[in-house]
Amino acid sequence: MKAGQIVAPERIEIVEAERPDLALERSDPSALQDKVLVRTLSAAVCGSDHPLYLGSGSYPAEPGMSLHESVGIVERSWSDRCKPGDLILALPIESNAMAEYFLGTGPSVVRLPVESGLPREQLLMAQPLGTVLYCLRKLGHWFNAEVAIVGQGPMGLLFTGMMRNMGAALIIGIDRHENRLEASRRMGATHTIHTTKTDPVEAVREITEGRLADLVIEVVGEEDTFNLCIKLARINGHFINFGVPRQSRYTVDFGVLFRKNLKLTTSVGPDVDLDFPRAMQLIAEKRLDVSPLITHILPFAHSQEAFQLSTRRKHEAIKVVVDFEEKAGRA
Repeated sequence: MKAGQIVAPERIEIVEAERPDLALERSDPSALQDKVLVRTLSAAVCGSDHPLYLGSGSYPAEPGMSLHESVGIVERSWSDRCKPGDLILALPIESNAMAEYFLGTGPSVVRLPVESGLPREQLLMAQPLGTVLYCLRKLGHWFNAEVAIVGQGPMGLLFTGMMRNMGAALIIGIDRHENRLEASRRMGATHTIHTTKTDPVEAVREITEGRLADLVIEVVGEEDTFNLCIKLARINGHFINFGVPRQSRYTVDFGVLFRKNLKLTTSVGPDVDLDFPRAMQLIAEKRLDVSPLITHILPFAHSQEAFQLSTRRKHEAIKVVVDFEEKAGRA
């Protein structure tokens, strides 16, 4: 099979690789239990895929690394969740869906509701949305709340859309790229703040008439934005850190966090049995329009460009999808 391989930082080559089911049949057949061989149709670049591409890894990386948001057709199944020919969303055993085939885990399988009429790249967004639902299930309702969301990339936009669905009174999208703020407004933000033009703390203070935000969500993964969120939250407010940290340690304005009596919640990953099906339902029933996220669709042969768009050209790209049936263009 063909697979993308990150051979050096910011360099992807298309190589020949052994199909993963054949490799396991030879080395450890029992490991195929509850697995699914998927022929990849579409896969999206996630922020958690960026570090390996940008230089945080050993090279050359394993073929297929690093994509994990993926949909495809079942070729072989060792799971009772699906059968050959089914069109599914599935989580790869490893983040190795930058390949024509990958092995998925049975519990993560969700059939694509083709009757919805939505393109598969929109249904694919159920995977990242599932992680947002997992986070929000920890928090209870936020009806009538005043919410600030720092970072309006794909995940921040999903939080923006869900806050609208949950009935938040104010939804403030904060970012430094105008294209993402435009998408934020389409997803339901009542206000947007461009951080290179406006002081976000003063802007949130003005929008909330001095109260600051009931709930602040960090969806960037940087020390500076973590500390910004502390400043944006009101006394006794709630702070969600969702952005994957780019460094293992932060210097934190802990005195401010402490004296504001903030409740800090972190969240990573989904409960695949619960959150993926619910996310798919929300999208398929058109209760959440994810189309503003998807800005580019590129063929598998152009995986290098897909990663460059996602990592280096955020002023023009939001969610970039790799299409294995050679469809390409702007979404």
